Amino acid sequence: MGLGDDIIFLGKAEEVYKETGKKIVPLYHAGWNTLYDNVEFITKVKDENSLTMNARDTDEPSDIHVDYYTKGREQTILGERMIWRPFKPSKYKVRLTKEELDTNTFTDFILINPDYKSTFFSRNKDWGFRKYQELTNRLTEDGYRVVRIKPGGQYVEPDLENAINVYSDDLKKSIAIMSRAKLGITYHGFVTHILGGYNIPAVDIQGGITDSNIMSYDNHIIIGYEHPRTPCGATYSCTHCDEANEYITVDMVYEACKKLL
Repeated sequence: MGLGDDIIFLGKAEEVYKETGKKIVPLYHAGWNTLYDNVEFITKVKDENSLTMNARDTDEPSDIHVDYYTKGREQTILGERMIWRPFKPSKYKVRLTKEELDTNTFTDFILINPDYKSTFFSRNKDWGFRKYQELTNRLTEDGYRVVRIKPGGQYVEPDLENAINVYSDDLKKSIAIMSRAKLGITYHGFVTHILGGYNIPAVDIQGGITDSNIMSYDNHIIIGYEHPRTPCGATYSCTHCDEANEYITVDMVYEACKKLL
C-alpha cells in the first residue's frame, strides 16, 4: 500500500527486536527504502542473529508473522474493498540523522496536511481543500502558526493561504519538519503514523474508510462517521465515504484541535 505500512512494520519490528535481541529481515515488501536507513534493528542478512518478519499483510511464512490490519479483500459490484481486523499500531520514531534534523528551522507550529493519496482509496480521503483552508484561517486568527508540507508527484492541491507552504520531495526532510510540530491535522495515513511515532497530538480524520478499532494512537482524536457501513474499506469511489466527509465539519475538527492545544 504505502509508506504508512513501512512505519507500521518498523514499529512491530522494533518490538520484536527489543524482546528477542535479534535483528529483523523484512520480507514481502516493495524493497529497501530510505526509512530503513540507520535503523539499528533492520538487516538484509539472514543468520542466527536475525529473524525474518513479514513487512506486509500476507499468508507467506516468516520466523515472526504479524497479522496486520486486513483480513483480506472483497470483490463487490462496485470494486474491491478492504476487510479490516482490529489492530493497534506501535509508536515508531523514524531514525533521522543530526544533519536531517538540522534542515528544519520551524518551531512552535501546527502541521496541517490537506494532501491525500488517491491511487489506492480513490478520492475517499478527500475531506475537501476548502475545509482545510477554513481551518487554517481560524487557527491563524487565534494566533497559531500553521505549516503545510507540500509534496510533489501526484499531489496537486493548491497552496494554503495564511500558512507556510514548504515544498519538499525529500522524505526525510519532510519527516524532520513533522517531528517538531506541536499538533497535527491530517486524514488518516502516513502522516498519522509519523505524528504517532513522535508522540505528537493529532486530529486524525478517518471518515468512513477506517475507525479507531483498526488504527489509532492514544494521544490522537479520531473523527469518523458512525454508520453501519463504517469502516467500509472501499478502494473505489464510494458514496458512503462522500457522506462521511460531508458529515465531518470544520467546527468538529477545530473543536478537537482546541482540546489538544
